[in-house]
Amino acid sequence: MSIVDIQEKLIGAQKEFIDALEDAIKRVEQEIKEAASVEESGRAEWEKSIEGYIDELHNVIFSMAEPRFGSEEEHKRIAALRQRLKDLYVDFKNMISR
Repeated sequence: MSIVDIQEKLIGAQKEFIDALEDAIKRVEQEIKEAASVEESGRAEWEKSIEGYIDELHNVIFSMAEPRFGSEEEHKRIAALRQRLKDLYVDFKNMISR
């Protein structure tokens, strides 16, 4: 296997990983919307669960190294993921402060 083949495999794996993280953020966004519609008495468990998801995503996304061989698009996607996660946390905090 040549170095080019290895680089292409790494780029492909990184793309799949970023796709999965984007999907995870979408799911947490949906969870926040659903939790906001739940009565106050049943919301505490959802809040704890959602906060755990956000913490885990934060650990993964902010510890993720920028791909060495990636395209500019991949660098932008990672930056966008980080910003979306920050926005998601703000939405979550707004939800629990109601």
